[in-house]
Amino acid sequence: MSHLSTPQSAAAMVFYSLLTFFIVPYITTPLLPGSGPEKCVAGFTIGFAVSVFLWFMFGRKLTSGKMY
Repeated sequence: MSHLSTPQSAAAMVFYSLLTFFIVPYITTPLLPGSGPEKCVAGFTIGFAVSVFLWFMFGRKLTSGKMY
């Protein structure tokens, strides 16, 4: 479990989960047209894509403990 190997990576996982399940759906729900639960699911999907992108960009640095 390299994603929990350092305190920085564990904090990043908490941030990514907040981003995926709370922050992005909260931001995107009023912006998307229509009504219903589809808007929330779209927010989850966008948040997931952003989180995966950030993990691929910074994950190796977070798990190695070197952020410089």
